[in-house]
Amino acid sequence: MYNVQGMQKKYGSLTGKLFLILIFAFIYSEQAGAQPSEKTTYRIGTGLGYTFAGYRDETDLPLNKYIDTFTFLIDGNIEKSNFFHSFNFGYFSGTIAAIPADPLLDEVHDDYRLFTYYQKESTFTRVYFQYALDYRLWGSDTFPGYLGGSFRGDLYTSHLVQTNYFNLTALVSHSIHASQKWIINKENMLVYSMGFPLLGYAARPPYAALYNSPWDTDNRIISLHNYQAVFGDFKYHHSINTLLSLNFGFGFELSRISFPEPRKDAAFRLNTGIAFTF
Repeated sequence: MYNVQGMQKKYGSLTGKLFLILIFAFIYSEQAGAQPSEKTTYRIGTGLGYTFAGYRDETDLPLNKYIDTFTFLIDGNIEKSNFFHSFNFGYFSGTIAAIPADPLLDEVHDDYRLFTYYQKESTFTRVYFQYALDYRLWGSDTFPGYLGGSFRGDLYTSHLVQTNYFNLTALVSHSIHASQKWIINKENMLVYSMGFPLLGYAARPPYAALYNSPWDTDNRIISLHNYQAVFGDFKYHHSINTLLSLNFGFGFELSRISFPEPRKDAAFRLNTGIAFTF
């Protein structure tokens, strides 16, 4: 026989939980303040930054490498109702000075990778693209907050000058993304955003050289246990007129990938640029 009282208790509890969720959702929406207008606002800009970065990719050699160089940036956003779309593109490339040979490595000088790396300069290139879609969930008209998700693609390559040796890391990821705006007045605004990758896909060859095909890669689904990262961006916008604005800010990145060997990256960027709003 059916346990009628048990079923009533079970589904009654479920109904109560749903009711509480609806109440909290209503309160939350009320705290978000007045609804923004349905007008759609577009902003697109470009800028130049200077990035200080360091990385350690042990598929190559377990050495810390550092680079500081100019960065080219494109960014923009679209605001419509409660939705906040944003995208960011960045590119930089530079040369890492050759590391002097270490006498302690004489016994392994016949290893092609060690010998080549220690004799040549290397060029490091980084490209990334991110699209985020956030929804307004908290704050007032002057301090709105948004929460959503983002899609991100990253490509890291390093190439030893005058050789056929290089390695790369290519990955795409989905992230939790949050944005916070502070509209100080009509001319001034602060925007801060952060992303935390949760799931994605990566291709990483152990290395690619004279005797290795770049397609012989280690491909893997990535998640929190083998890819941890945080990406942040802070910008101050100053409007010159209704069309043109200037922006200044900084960004940072921290990431770690654990296969086939660990790779760790850290970067800090200062940037400035112009944007057009229409």
